[in-house]
Amino acid sequence: MNLNFTKHIEDIQLLHVERYLPEKIRTYIEENYYAKVQQQAELDYAARDENFLANPLQHVALYSDHGVVHVRDVARNILVVLEAIHGVLIPKRESLWFDFMKGYGIILVYNHDMGMLDFSPFGRAMHPEFVTQEVFSSAFDRVIDTIWTENCGNVSWRLINLADKGALTEDPQLVLREMVSLGVAHSKSKVPIEVLNNPQQFKNLMREIAAVNLHHLYHQQQVTKAENKLYYAKKSPQQQLKIEKLEIALQQIKATQAEFLNQGISTHNERIDRYYTDFEKQAFSWLVCEHPEVQALIADVGDTIRALRAADALRQRGTVYKTSGGYQIFVDQNTAKAIYALQKGSGELFLLEAANPLNAGEANIASSELTANGDIRISFNRGSFTNQDATQRAAYYLAVVIDDIQRDIIDTFHRSPHDNDVIKKSENIEILLENTDDNLDFAEAVQAELKKIAPEIGLKSRVVPSLKNIDPEERDRYLSAKELDWSLEQKQKILLRVSQSGHKIHNIDPHKAFTDVYLSTLEAGETLIQAGSPPGFVYIPMGIGLVSNPLGGYQSQRVKPWIPLGNIRVIRGDQQEATITAEEKLELLIIPKETYLKYWHNTYNAEEFSQQIVRIYAEDNLRELEQIFNILRQVALIDKNLDDIEVDFIQQMLDSYRIKYSTEELREKLLTGEDSDFVSLRQSVLDYLSLDPPYFQVGRLRDLLNLLVKVDENISAEESLIMSELNNLLDSYLADETLPKQYKILIIPTNSEQNEGIRTIFPTAPKVENPWGKAYLCGSFYSKEYANMILQRYRNLNFYAILEEEEYSA
Repeated sequence: MNLNFTKHIEDIQLLHVERYLPEKIRTYIEENYYAKVQQQAELDYAARDENFLANPLQHVALYSDHGVVHVRDVARNILVVLEAIHGVLIPKRESLWFDFMKGYGIILVYNHDMGMLDFSPFGRAMHPEFVTQEVFSSAFDRVIDTIWTENCGNVSWRLINLADKGALTEDPQLVLREMVSLGVAHSKSKVPIEVLNNPQQFKNLMREIAAVNLHHLYHQQQVTKAENKLYYAKKSPQQQLKIEKLEIALQQIKATQAEFLNQGISTHNERIDRYYTDFEKQAFSWLVCEHPEVQALIADVGDTIRALRAADALRQRGTVYKTSGGYQIFVDQNTAKAIYALQKGSGELFLLEAANPLNAGEANIASSELTANGDIRISFNRGSFTNQDATQRAAYYLAVVIDDIQRDIIDTFHRSPHDNDVIKKSENIEILLENTDDNLDFAEAVQAELKKIAPEIGLKSRVVPSLKNIDPEERDRYLSAKELDWSLEQKQKILLRVSQSGHKIHNIDPHKAFTDVYLSTLEAGETLIQAGSPPGFVYIPMGIGLVSNPLGGYQSQRVKPWIPLGNIRVIRGDQQEATITAEEKLELLIIPKETYLKYWHNTYNAEEFSQQIVRIYAEDNLRELEQIFNILRQVALIDKNLDDIEVDFIQQMLDSYRIKYSTEELREKLLTGEDSDFVSLRQSVLDYLSLDPPYFQVGRLRDLLNLLVKVDENISAEESLIMSELNNLLDSYLADETLPKQYKILIIPTNSEQNEGIRTIFPTAPKVENPWGKAYLCGSFYSKEYANMILQRYRNLNFYAILEEEEYSA
């Protein structure tokens, strides 16, 4: 992980957060809630807590961070998650409503863990419900007022508009407060997905959470939880001892509840009384409103809550993983257990080691994210440990964490059966486990442990190549690229094109070689690979447009399509030796280094190389000969007349290549094919030159063409016109420094219809400035006569076309 680059990205993301929630509100919430969590979790404070001393590992002080850094991290993360799931795991929205979801999401993030400031068992259990009741307290009025008056996230604007239309019958400012109170739904246990997907049930649950005293709720939940455990245990008669223990536990919990009820504390939460005149009629009633625009609001709220759950599940871990007190948690490579680096305020450092699966697993997670395809991608910091027991333990700990993450995400995106507005159903979400560079078998070990814990989830997981220690821009390009959905025939065609570039494809399995290979589009001006970058991906350009600028003072050169790029750095495990940039837009394949080395890397031995070279040069000669023959054929037929002497001339040329045709066979071959015209003949010459033929061969072709038009001692007007262009065209290829004068045809659109017509006929024609305004460059030619002929054709199409001369250039 490039920590400096990561810090830079975090700073940028924080600026986006500020766009949706003002700093004064964030600061107020951070100081009054999350900073207090951090303060209580510091060792100097926690050491005075008997519960901490009795069992520090079960104390909130050693939980993963729930302080200021955590809430900022989740705030940044929810914006990333929303972009990832938009149009994939949630229906696509118009930009205005999608932006609303971002603003509302930031608001929810900032209240979702406020209740963690109470470290007691009651506080930990009820921290989700605390959010709802705290939002209805006077302490939160300033937050609600600011969100309302400053229209944070466009939330108040939307509610006012709904009220003005009569769609929303409740007080819009009260609806805002209720929406903010839905932060309780970040907990999948307190608001099950079945409830979130059912507005009526969600409304009823929110009314209960808002109206009932938290302590009453707590005791009732404890009883219900104990009853459920006992109920499921009784389904397995062989667990009699466990059943007896659960029955005793239930009796104790009920006794505790009875003791609390005897105190006579009211079940009613008095905080809500100042907001409602008729709670049963008013509270959260908008959640079941049938007006289409309010239904859209409800859908946006629900999907924002899904994003909140995912963003919280994908919080930062690994190298930056700390407790709420700011103490680092890391993995011991000897034992794979978690080590907590606890520090007194005076500086003394204590390393506490424990076999805590959740903390140890989280400390070994390098990254967790949702891909552009809606899958969960998880990478690990290390896979190599000093002994097999530690390796196995580390794999198990990670499986525990991954199971926890997937339950927060996959269940969250479960939707009603009739909801078909998403591309990907939750049951189709895959869990992608990245390999580790230090142990290529480790990810498979994690997958095996995951299958033991949750067999159905293990089957949804697969091992993918490691993206660790890769240039961040290259990594981002890969993760935003498209998965290949190609048939076997398409893959075989690609391999054939690659083989024609010189790459050995013998024994490459097309089924395996394209695993985790993505398709990306590179825009003009973008850098594909930076010189000095570490080995990461191998790229296969599928068109022209790339330029290589090597280190060491060597000249830049254009990159031919279908030749693998970046494979040298991958094979030798060293830095990139050249910067590759795009001058034109093109598509390319991205192959992870692990995939390339495993399935693509294939070299020739000396015997194979010699055989391949002989074959390739023979094919090159044949291909060039075919093109030369086609050019000679078109020149001979440009005047629509094929003389016997022209046939004899071409036959002599073929004889020199040891290709034998009878006169009749050759005449028939010459007359077979497309008709000859000026444009197609010129294009044939350009196609031939695009192969970069040797200079001597091009010079010979020039001589052959001039001899051919003179062989019948009658140079027609057509032959004279085309040869004036072809001679200069071939001379431009042969020129070392001085380029011949060019004649450019510019077409100037006189109206919008002509502009569209030009763009349709000449889609790649560049726009240029000239004294008459903007024009399209529709061709550069080397003969004035030929250029005038093309110019007249354009004018016959009623285009305003002009001819510009360009002087010789050196």
